[in-house]
Amino acid sequence: MLRRLEAMVNTEDVWKTLQQTTDLIKVADTKAAAVLAANGVLGGVLVRALSAPNDWAASWLYAVLLFVSLGLASLSIVFALWVFTPRLSTGDSRSLLHFDNIARCSPASDGFASVYRDLLEDGEQLQLSLTQQVWATSRIARRKFRAVTPAIWAFGASLFTALAAGWAGLFE
Repeated sequence: MLRRLEAMVNTEDVWKTLQQTTDLIKVADTKAAAVLAANGVLGGVLVRALSAPNDWAASWLYAVLLFVSLGLASLSIVFALWVFTPRLSTGDSRSLLHFDNIARCSPASDGFASVYRDLLEDGEQLQLSLTQQVWATSRIARRKFRAVTPAIWAFGASLFTALAAGWAGLFE
C-alpha cells in the first residue's frame, strides 16, 4: 500500500514537471509571435522609408542603414518562424503520451484504448512514459528558446539600425 502511495506521489510530481515544460513551450511561442508582430510593424516602416530609390545616391548612409535594418528584420522573422515549425521526431521517446506515438500505436482507437488503459494501470510504466514525455517536451522547449533568442536579438539590432538610419537621415 505504501509503495503504491509513493508511486502516486512521484507520478503527480512528474505530471507537474510535464505541465511546467509544456508551459515553457507556450512562453517561447508567445515570444516568437510578439517578435513576428513587431517585425511586421518595423518592416512596414522600413519599406515605406525606402520607397524613393532616386534619393538613395544622395543619402547613401541612410539607404544602407535602412537596408541593413531590413535584412536584420528578415533574419529575425526567419528565426521566429523557426519556432513555429512543427517536428514529429521525439528522438528515442516512445511515450504513449505524445500525440504522434499515439497515432502510430494502433490503426483503430480501440487498440490504443486497450494499450493506454494498461499503461494507466501500471504505475511504474506510467511514470516511465511520463518521464519520457518530459524529456521530449524539454527538447522541444529548448529548440524553441534557441530559435527565439536570436530572433529577439536580430529584431533589437534591426530596430537600433533603423533608428540610426533615421538619425543619419536628419543630417543629410
